[in-house]
Amino acid sequence: MRDAAAVHAGAPVADLHAHPALNAYYLRRDLGRKHAGPRRWNPLRQQLDLPRARAGGLRVLTNCVYAPSVLPVPPFRAALGGFAALESLCSRHPALAQIARRKGEVGPVLEAGKLAVIHALEGGHHLERSLEKLERLAERGLRYLTLTHFVHNGIAQPAKMPRLPFFSVLRGAPGLTRFGRDLVRRCEELGVLVDVTHCSDRSFADVLGMATRPLLATHTGFRRFAPFERNLSDEQAREIARTGGVIGVITWSDLLGRDSVEAMADSIVHAASVAGAAHVGIGTDFDGWVFSAEGIRDATQYPALTERLVGRGFSEAELRGILGGNYLRVLGEA
Repeated sequence: MRDAAAVHAGAPVADLHAHPALNAYYLRRDLGRKHAGPRRWNPLRQQLDLPRARAGGLRVLTNCVYAPSVLPVPPFRAALGGFAALESLCSRHPALAQIARRKGEVGPVLEAGKLAVIHALEGGHHLERSLEKLERLAERGLRYLTLTHFVHNGIAQPAKMPRLPFFSVLRGAPGLTRFGRDLVRRCEELGVLVDVTHCSDRSFADVLGMATRPLLATHTGFRRFAPFERNLSDEQAREIARTGGVIGVITWSDLLGRDSVEAMADSIVHAASVAGAAHVGIGTDFDGWVFSAEGIRDATQYPALTERLVGRGFSEAELRGILGGNYLRVLGEA
């Protein structure tokens, strides 16, 4: 049996999908100090800050910015604000964290013993139907774009959500729109990865039919355990692997099918069995207002997942990949 603590300490532990800016930008919380985490679910209790990320051995944090469409803040302005909030955090704590805006910048940050922070966006609505705004965000350091979210945004139809029937009436027409197709092409030209999480089956198929670069599904479960369209089918997982992409397994208990870190480990094992261990990662959705499973409810608990995975028959190289190496490869950082 491998030493789980040694495996964790030696891996480039990366979270494909988290929302630190929801607290840092909207609530003006200082993520440089330690906050109290939720016992089960409490959106006002943070799951992630710099001290707990360090305690949990996190090396790469994805700052996935999200602006709810009901807020009065224009979504593009909110995207810039979410980026700026984490940039400000890093500037206030330069010994602990640093933004990695371009390919090749993560390695030096990790070698310096810091947390590497990269920018992403959840939902193409932040672009306000403008490819020029995509270009501005890419210049600012945008590394991936989740095309859609809960409601149709003029880009792609979202998947049906479990226990949220209200959103089903706002899903709009199936598949990618013409602007959605233009957006996918421009993302590939700019080196911005496309994230198909939240896509309906038709939207997923449309993206797959035109993609020429690796695809991401950054925070998802599997229909094998919870049969929702929001989760990936086994065939979809295999198709993402065929593009060279990566699937990040979420902590949300509804999508895992059970409320335990063991269920998350089960989903990772399943992902590896159908897509290959080289195409699996971790996308917690921390601070995204999801019901994270027991045992993996804040950033101090990443090692608990590693401990479960060590006993599941993976090689050390596979474990390093799942814990972060696969994500870094697709980002062009390996």
